[in-house]
Amino acid sequence: MVGAGKIARNAFIDKDDEVWDKGSGHLVTDADIAVNNYLSDVLQKARPHYGWLSEETKDDYSRHACPRTFVVDPIDGTRAFIDRSPNFAVSVAVIEKGRPVAGALYNPLKDELYEATLGGGAHLNKKPIQVSDRKKLEGARMVGYPRKFRKLGWPEMNVRVANSMAYRIALVASNQADATVSFTPKSDWDLAAAELIATEAGALICNLRGEEFRYDQNSTSEFGVICAGPDLQALLLDRVSLVVEQFETSKDRKKDFGFMGTRMSDRNKESENVQLLHLVIGGELVDPNKTEFIDLEKVDFVGAYGSYAEARAAWLGAAQRTVDNAHMRYFVLHAHELIDPDKDGYIG
Repeated sequence: MVGAGKIARNAFIDKDDEVWDKGSGHLVTDADIAVNNYLSDVLQKARPHYGWLSEETKDDYSRHACPRTFVVDPIDGTRAFIDRSPNFAVSVAVIEKGRPVAGALYNPLKDELYEATLGGGAHLNKKPIQVSDRKKLEGARMVGYPRKFRKLGWPEMNVRVANSMAYRIALVASNQADATVSFTPKSDWDLAAAELIATEAGALICNLRGEEFRYDQNSTSEFGVICAGPDLQALLLDRVSLVVEQFETSKDRKKDFGFMGTRMSDRNKESENVQLLHLVIGGELVDPNKTEFIDLEKVDFVGAYGSYAEARAAWLGAAQRTVDNAHMRYFVLHAHELIDPDKDGYIG
């Protein structure tokens, strides 16, 4: 895991990774591929009789033929990686009879190694971890997207955003958060290792219908995620069940529940050509790992761009000029997601 994390960390710091869209807005970098190839070489050589399932490898369905299978996400949280946020992780699980028996997550930027074996407990950097015992939703430390909870009328919570589903679950497992809820489909490679870490830490985890995850199905997609300690998870499941019931009986899911973001393809024809707006800015930071600028009046506005490719090119050019100053950082801000978070062409 550390070797794979080193590849990701070096690419993160060097800022020289290539990015492309592999379809439906799913971005991938050459760092994803490099980490995938490294893990494939190391793990499959060590266990050639295991099956293999990875986000960055074509599914060969070997998981159906082999007693045990590696389930891998080379960089879970690619969007965070691209945006130079440290909230991503390398994820590896071993599956037997459709369930995880061993799992590891490594965040190389924070040097956090989460590990678990079935019946062996969960650990962060070799120290045991335990989920929180919070019993109230009000004021809970939630990992998710604030606007979705506001639309549902949920009580006030301390909500933080992290793009990596696996890392979100790990934060819950290690009591750095009380819960996480995702209303969008998640894949086996997002969940397998993180689920075992969470359950071994005492958390409960399921999809939005309250069902257990299975990793030996033809589909590799799950219907959202709820993860928390037992008491809080029960409260969350009650609340989410009402949403799911309304969602499944809705005559117009796109209109009534577009905020859930169930599928990129759910966007209708009128919204497919919504204008995108990416802003590129930079400035000297008080701390290179935080977002506080030394002087807001000296923030450099590079430009506004209608495509991510253009914005990234501008960001890369600006970032390369400041390679010798670790405190000088440039960012791509996806302004359209702030103006139009539902991606429906209306200010939200």
